[in-house]
Amino acid sequence: MKLDGKVIQAAILQVIEDYKFDANQIVDIVKMGIKSAFKRDYEQYRRANIMVDIEDSGDIKFYRIFTVVPEVEDEQNEISVDEAQKQAEGIEVGEELYVDITPDNLEFTRIGVQSAAQTIKQHIKEIEKHRFFDKFSQKEWELLKGKVTKVNGTTIVIDVDGVPVVLPPQWQIPQKDYAVGDDIFVFLRSINKWQWGAQLDVTQSSPDFVEAILKKIIPELSEGLIEIEKIVRIPGKKTKVVVRSLHEHLDPIGVMLGQWGERINILLSLLDGEKVDFIEYEDDIEEYIRKVLQPAKIDRVDIGKNVAKVYCAENQKSLAIGKGAANIKLAMQLTGYRIDILSS
Repeated sequence: MKLDGKVIQAAILQVIEDYKFDANQIVDIVKMGIKSAFKRDYEQYRRANIMVDIEDSGDIKFYRIFTVVPEVEDEQNEISVDEAQKQAEGIEVGEELYVDITPDNLEFTRIGVQSAAQTIKQHIKEIEKHRFFDKFSQKEWELLKGKVTKVNGTTIVIDVDGVPVVLPPQWQIPQKDYAVGDDIFVFLRSINKWQWGAQLDVTQSSPDFVEAILKKIIPELSEGLIEIEKIVRIPGKKTKVVVRSLHEHLDPIGVMLGQWGERINILLSLLDGEKVDFIEYEDDIEEYIRKVLQPAKIDRVDIGKNVAKVYCAENQKSLAIGKGAANIKLAMQLTGYRIDILSS
């Protein structure tokens, strides 16, 4: 199979246009592919150091590179200074001699062409992997917006900036109805670079997802007026967010809810209706436990070693425990205490 330099040049331009790659990168990759085919079909040069040149005219030239040495040890890649000077007057030890070895009738076998194609594909994939990693490496621990493109059983595939990303079952909001075409936000936990590519690790079910949303919609957090102390979550059911004000005249709960509740409504819509409690941090552990057990009204709290006995009216016990024990589970996560709910 003869090589047509003009066709190769056109193919290079097309790849540059399609992939938006650097022109020099693509030219180098194509040259590596051609060299791979050349070494495959012209076995006498398999161990030789070869350079491929694609001239402006489209002609393809092959040069064998010899290093000029005082005494030859590697006949494949070295040439004595005396022999080199017969071909290039004035050349010195340490320099390189380029010898044109372009065959008069350059043709490649089918296997040679396959070798070239494989080499080119591998290097293009490598560039794509690095570009992919670079594109998202600066977005770790941030929200990414995507569109659901496939719902395959319990696995959701979303398109993020033209990149297909898998949202696995363990990082989805339980019982949420994902549908093709939905615009959704995900939190980029990490980007992992593997030998075969890069992978985005995204979630909607972690507390980090909630925190990232809050930082997006509440400027007082980035301004340092309010800070999030801790977030605990049972995804799909309930989230508790502990906040504190760093400004004495600023109500942290009011800031988080927003005027007319517009901020909490945005959060709830992105969490698919999951219940969210905002709690102001309290240094006093008894008062703190009262707050984290809201909306229940607590009569008394007795603190023991890693255990808190909480007394409330009978009609408040179910509120303290919560549906599916969600309220008390999150309260224990926030305080670090085992909480026993007892009747007053």
